Amino acid sequence: LRRASIQAAAYDSSEHPLHCHPGTRHRYIDQILNWGSEGANRGHRIFWLKGPAGVGKSAIAQSCAEEFAAQEKLAAAFFFSRPNRRDKSQRLFTSISYQWASKRKPYAEILKSTIHDDPTIVNKDLPHQFHHLFVSPLQELIANGENIPEHVVIVDGLDECAGAAAQQAIVEIVAGSIRNSTTPFIWLFCSRLEPHLIATFNSPEVSAVTHQEELTVSRAIDNEIAKYFMDELAKIGREYDLPLPWPRERDVGTLINLSSGLFIYASTVVRFIGDRNSLGPESQLRAVLALATTVTKGTSDHPLSELDLFYLLIMQCIPAKILQTVQWILLAMTVYTIGTDVEPNRQLVGLSPSEFRAACRTLHSVMKFDKGWISFYHASFMDFMQDLQRSRQFCIWLEPGLALRTELMQRLQAVCNDDVVPYCELHAH
Repeated sequence: LRRASIQAAAYDSSEHPLHCHPGTRHRYIDQILNWGSEGANRGHRIFWLKGPAGVGKSAIAQSCAEEFAAQEKLAAAFFFSRPNRRDKSQRLFTSISYQWASKRKPYAEILKSTIHDDPTIVNKDLPHQFHHLFVSPLQELIANGENIPEHVVIVDGLDECAGAAAQQAIVEIVAGSIRNSTTPFIWLFCSRLEPHLIATFNSPEVSAVTHQEELTVSRAIDNEIAKYFMDELAKIGREYDLPLPWPRERDVGTLINLSSGLFIYASTVVRFIGDRNSLGPESQLRAVLALATTVTKGTSDHPLSELDLFYLLIMQCIPAKILQTVQWILLAMTVYTIGTDVEPNRQLVGLSPSEFRAACRTLHSVMKFDKGWISFYHASFMDFMQDLQRSRQFCIWLEPGLALRTELMQRLQAVCNDDVVPYCELHAH
């Protein structure tokens, strides 16, 4: 069961998303916590937190997971992430089962026996997995006189699960379990407003047991974004011993306007300003503030247009001599069989460990490099890099990028054949 689950998708893994900044998003966090204590008893055993990219759904889910865990009400949490290769639907129920079994010994003992008798359970389709991992063991526990308290399951980034049909199936299986009272779980789902998910959650069978709450891109949270900027930039200022006042109040105001109600913009800006491989926070801040002129000239109608401008700035800051190497790394991460493990990616692009780390450091604002794993802070960056209209000359699917991908696939074949040509020799001529 452990091998069939994804440890990195848990709320307490080293790859978990950042929780909400103290003093922010209390309206939604409190609402979910209250639902976990009271709302589910009124029939709404599913809570759907929906909204566009970048509004902070994952941070809210993480904060709620930590709070429910502290209250011993969390059964499990699973954070889907497409760019980080945590998108297999078949690993959702196995991961939830593994997490809950680690907390409930009687359940673990029954599960151990069940899987010992039929190890193929972990590879069955979703309905069979759900029945054998949850429904059947729980019925046995009840028959044995076990008291099974209600627990919360959190599933974040449902839209990043591979396949629209799988996403719908997950919701329908859970809703069916609630209608038939076969499990003691209440479920928090967080996702973007994809048409097929809207149709599923609004269907009569699902909507009857679901409470829906929408996060919107709104300037109404400017005060929360302001608090985040003031607190985080003050830390950077102290770290670099910058003379006060830094940042200036009007500069924070400009950053708030640039964020346009998107927390993902604010968090990415803070990482960019605090980048240790730059000329320093003052220079980084000036580069971000310069974007205000571009924004006032008018941007596209794309909901992430301001964020796109910032992503362009990040790519423009990469030294020209290593830009192609960075594109190689990003292309390598689109090869699904490679995943986010550093070593396969490093070997595929033919870099030494120090060269690979140096190239990844240029993406510090959007990419996390930790303990042999690469992860992205937000799916929007790889979406941006693969969209010609948004990333323009940096798009990895432009003609030069396609040529790189062809070469990359040839190198992948060489890796499979254990016939790898060193990167320096490959490009010597």
